[in-house]
Amino acid sequence: MGNTVIIDFGTLEGPVFTGRPRGEQLRVKLHVDSYDEQNVEVEVNIPDSTYSISSSFILGLFGKSVVKAGSKDAFYNKFHFNTNELFHEVIDSCVSRALQDKDIFTN
Repeated sequence: MGNTVIIDFGTLEGPVFTGRPRGEQLRVKLHVDSYDEQNVEVEVNIPDSTYSISSSFILGLFGKSVVKAGSKDAFYNKFHFNTNELFHEVIDSCVSRALQDKDIFTN
């Protein structure tokens, strides 16, 4: 791929990230839709100082990207998550849910 873009949760208002509307707002603020269209890799850094991330927040932030990618492998080839095992599990379950329930992302 081309360039690498970094999304660092340590620079966002945290340490608790909840709610689909907040994830969707952050998606707009961070221009995640444009990354889906570009030849870029996205490094997502979630530091140990992060207390909680809800599945609804992850779905709001990355759900459309998962659906656009079309598979777990394609999504993870573009979006790389640097975080602890617990948050990896949350993210992975969200990726599976987004692929199973694509209709929740249609406007």
